[in-house]
Amino acid sequence: MTDISSAAETCVQQPSGQPYFRPRRLGHVNLIVNDTNASMDFYNRVVGYEEAYRVPAIGGGFLSNGNTHHDVGMVQSSGPSGRGRPPGLNHLAFELENEVELVRGYEMSTADNLKFERTLDHDIAHSAYCGDPDGISCELYADVVKEWRTARTGDVTKPKPVWWPGKTPPVADRNYHVDPELRRVTDAVFHPRRTKHATIVASDLDASVRFYTVRIGLDVLVRGEGYALLGGSCGERNIALIQAADRRQPGYHHVGFEAASEEELRTSARAWQAQGGIILRTVDHPLRFAVFIQDVDGLLLQFFVDRQPGNAGWQALSAEDALWLA
Repeated sequence: MTDISSAAETCVQQPSGQPYFRPRRLGHVNLIVNDTNASMDFYNRVVGYEEAYRVPAIGGGFLSNGNTHHDVGMVQSSGPSGRGRPPGLNHLAFELENEVELVRGYEMSTADNLKFERTLDHDIAHSAYCGDPDGISCELYADVVKEWRTARTGDVTKPKPVWWPGKTPPVADRNYHVDPELRRVTDAVFHPRRTKHATIVASDLDASVRFYTVRIGLDVLVRGEGYALLGGSCGERNIALIQAADRRQPGYHHVGFEAASEEELRTSARAWQAQGGIILRTVDHPLRFAVFIQDVDGLLLQFFVDRQPGNAGWQALSAEDALWLA
């Protein structure tokens, strides 16, 4: 297993000026929850993702609508992966083109004395983890199996061994689905198309931008006063970084789920309220319509539909507006 990195590790620029990795997009968020059964029920019945598989040894649960093997993952706080931590973000996961790129980035990183928290073999994917300046764990992963539905289902009991990057020939195939079959949980309240972005409040915005652009390899799509919006090679806005302030404490803020249409999202919001659910905030802005709810552990979830294409309109926001819009 590789050495554990310091949470405040400063990444260095390669002599070539290129980042170490080049993710396609944000693949999923992994959460720490108090009760996996209760959270799995909520993310299926309310959020609208299918249960894909579970890992009982860690109180792990994984849900998807078909974009990838999981759009949302979770581990139980009381389990070995939760380590008694309170509900919140466990890690962000960035999908790479293939294992060749994962190994190349890992080797370039270690050659520059950049540390990783751990490396793992997930059967269907290989992963390396590192921490951002505020200690938020980031997974860089490449799928090594394309038909994940047949490879992972029900309860997964096989141990996750350490994966040694480069010790075996890396898989060159692109094992993600370009046009995946999306499934709809008919009776759910909401119907997300995918997990699209996560919003992070950073103690030092410049340091976080350097980390996510140089170490992780995202592009800065928008840089405003007190915030930055970043994305991978797919060109999507996947990560919003907001400068901490008196009312904004550093850490994970929310995850964003993209809805199919504004009409459907409004219908879902009304259905949630009819069930006694609370809409914590509604954002009705020329750039985006969004509603915020809380999950069973009080974590913020944003369901949204963009009203304008491109990034031009996102340039002149206040940091506080960016916090709730992005």
